[in-house]
Amino acid sequence: MNIKLTAFLAAWLLIAATFALAQTGLSLKGKITSPDGKPLDGATIYLNRAADSVLVKASLSEKDGSFVFTGLKSADYRVVVSIIGYKSYKSEVIKLQRDTILPAITLQPNETNLKEVAVSAKRPRVEQLIDRTVVNISSLPGNAGTTLLDLLAKAPGVSVDDNTISLQGKSSVMIYIDDKPTYLSGDDLANYLRSLPSSGIDRIELMTNPPARYDAGGSGGVINIRTKRSKETGFNGNLNLNYIQGKYTRSNNSVNLNYRQNKLNVSANLGYTLNNNYSAINLNRYFDPTIITDIAPDFTQNSFVKRHSENYSGRINIDYYATDKTTFGAAFTGLFSQGDNHTANTSLLSSTQGQLDSSIVANNVDKRQFKKRQHQPELPA
Repeated sequence: MNIKLTAFLAAWLLIAATFALAQTGLSLKGKITSPDGKPLDGATIYLNRAADSVLVKASLSEKDGSFVFTGLKSADYRVVVSIIGYKSYKSEVIKLQRDTILPAITLQPNETNLKEVAVSAKRPRVEQLIDRTVVNISSLPGNAGTTLLDLLAKAPGVSVDDNTISLQGKSSVMIYIDDKPTYLSGDDLANYLRSLPSSGIDRIELMTNPPARYDAGGSGGVINIRTKRSKETGFNGNLNLNYIQGKYTRSNNSVNLNYRQNKLNVSANLGYTLNNNYSAINLNRYFDPTIITDIAPDFTQNSFVKRHSENYSGRINIDYYATDKTTFGAAFTGLFSQGDNHTANTSLLSSTQGQLDSSIVANNVDKRQFKKRQHQPELPA
């Protein structure tokens, strides 16, 4: 095969990758205002799938009332907005096919006259505190069977792209679990977070300007994941089983155990996740033979990538509550992950009569394995 043809096909492989990325890189912008046109700061905006109302992403409005969702797929969505003192808003179906700016969303004041007051405690889905944004996992619907990495992808200001986690557009973010750094990055970090089931997560804390107790390790901020710690005395636990069947099988399972007696608390989590996903790209191009005379005019490319991984994770926490303000403890974590990526690509150049001129057939298999063991003593808190 000559150099010119090889370069031509390589260029089209790059175009195919760019085309696939463009289909999952759409943005949706908007602005929240009051009836008098003033921007509403701190409103919680949820982007849900129109078909089943499953949460795709959450966000908070800025001081000028603006909000933005990025990295979206072409699909049908609904926007839900809520803020204290105003009626909740739910949009019509938004058919997102390109970058879109919504008309200003005007919220109406809640003027309901109360005859009696009933006080109930319910944690909001997203809380804006002085130094951090808190996402309460138990208040988010549609998270059964998901992983910690799935939860992060829904959090305000967080994006997960090709196993790279960014916070407010900055990729140099440090991931902590129960105030302890994970010391992982890239694919290793993504596989670790993918191995942790959402059932064991209490909340996610997002800090663009973290307090001094956290070592940001750069300018990207800190994401701290708080796991569940039962306050019930005695022995208790739960089992979570999840099975998803599409073109391929996915499964997410976990066992959570907890023992609490007097000032001692011991908790354990065991998890197993099976991930199978794929991407398929089919391209058909025709070139004017009067302009490009030395290459056959019909170009067909079929690419299929199948990704498979299995993750086993374990975590044991031992806490001793010396006083109401002092806790001693230790944490033991372990992870074993293995998987492979299989890529099949076929590129064909043919004449207008269907006669094959040139072809490239490529099959690649990438196998990986990762182990992690970690012991983290906890200083008095």
